[in-house]
Amino acid sequence: MTATVLPPPAPLGRRVWAQTWRVLVALVAGFTAFGLIWPELDTSSWSEARLGIGLLGDVTAGVVALVVYCFRHRAPLFVTLAVIGLSTVSTFAAGTAVLALVSLATRRRGVEIAVGSAAMLVTGLVGEQLVFPGGDMALWQTTLVSVVFLALVVVVGVAIGQRRALVQSLRERAALLEREQAVREDRAREQERAHIAREMHDVLGHRLSLVALHAGALEFRGRSLSPDDTVEAAGVVRAEAHAALTDLRDVLGVLRDPAGRDTDDPTGTAPPQPTLCDVPALVDEARAAGATVTCTVAEGACAAGETVGRHAYRIVQEALTNARRHAPGQPVTVSIAVLPTPALRVTVTNPTLPGDRGHDTDGGGHGLRGLAERARLVGGSFRADVDAAGVHTVEAVLPWTA
Repeated sequence: MTATVLPPPAPLGRRVWAQTWRVLVALVAGFTAFGLIWPELDTSSWSEARLGIGLLGDVTAGVVALVVYCFRHRAPLFVTLAVIGLSTVSTFAAGTAVLALVSLATRRRGVEIAVGSAAMLVTGLVGEQLVFPGGDMALWQTTLVSVVFLALVVVVGVAIGQRRALVQSLRERAALLEREQAVREDRAREQERAHIAREMHDVLGHRLSLVALHAGALEFRGRSLSPDDTVEAAGVVRAEAHAALTDLRDVLGVLRDPAGRDTDDPTGTAPPQPTLCDVPALVDEARAAGATVTCTVAEGACAAGETVGRHAYRIVQEALTNARRHAPGQPVTVSIAVLPTPALRVTVTNPTLPGDRGHDTDGGGHGLRGLAERARLVGGSFRADVDAAGVHTVEAVLPWTA
């Protein structure tokens, strides 16, 4: 259910001007009616006192009607009837009565319009026949003219009301679209943050774990190593740190401009992203770090789509990183198979150490959650658990894309 959007209050200056011009129109119409009707009245038999009282009463009633008209928004129907009643005995209030009926018609409520129109028709005929007699037209002619005039007044008021309703609906729609756009932008920012966090975790987690592994070995065996071995170990740490910075730069380059338009590459292409074809090199890096890794890649797996291939590579990368952190020294088996669905199944298994609860303890399990998000992004499935034999399994099934 959509909540109604209330329009913001109009500025004070605009409200004052809206009231002022209506009062000016009512005054001009009142003076016009006063100047046209009173000279036509037969007042030859009136005394000066009666004429003065009549003129003063006409103007006073018109002023009262004008004041009452200014409060029409608080009680539209009551104010309209009061102003119409005053116009029965006051030519000066005629313009105010017409404006009040127009204002009432803008509400587009049939009962109110009918009551107001009938009241104005009756009071107009009463005033014509009793209060201000002397017209040359017959009663039926006066009635016909009054009905036509009232119909025009009501049509104008209804048209104004419809235009106001249209403007209000457009404002509500614009406000709703602005809120929806803000929600979409917030959601897009959240998704981009999650994307950046996932890429940074997977890339830097792998590289920095290798740096920590080699640095730890250097710290543990540093006193027993020869100067040449120490230099070689330090070189490995430096190379891995440099590789981490290179990977970070590549990831940020893609995240900032996937099309590569803002990069310094003169060819205008983004840095290449890893795919399934790069898994053997990833496994070789893990073996060089001292891990025992068995890798099997099904024939034709490298033909998977670029997006699926990149996600599969990141899944293997994060699984190897977790195995290195939580089960150092344990053999790791990597299997990438092509299912007949068609789909790509990535499986990484390794025995856990005694007392280990699995690979979800580091960082609150952000790595595994990130892998699950990767699989979900391409419409696949993901699971990570430890069986009764203590073997940790990471398995993702990703729909095949050519």
